[in-house]
Amino acid sequence: MKMEAIFEISNIKVLLYLLEKGNARYSELLRDVIPSRSTLALTLKDLQDDHLVERKVEATRPVQTWYILTSRARKIAEHLSAIKKLTS
Repeated sequence: MKMEAIFEISNIKVLLYLLEKGNARYSELLRDVIPSRSTLALTLKDLQDDHLVERKVEATRPVQTWYILTSRARKIAEHLSAIKKLTS
């Protein structure tokens, strides 16, 4: 994982949202966090590649895809959340 990737605003937004919600579907993240499909898709791919977000697919009709934090990402997000609280 590249350290500077943690500090990209789109990554921070997704990490903090998933910390608060526990998990989220793509449509929720699109509606509540990053309103651009291309930016959200790239952000989620980068976070998955860095092993910070896991993508879980449920074989239902229609197929449901959930995004959740890895344990490593949860620790990072908790620190980011603490910094956010200190600065607000």
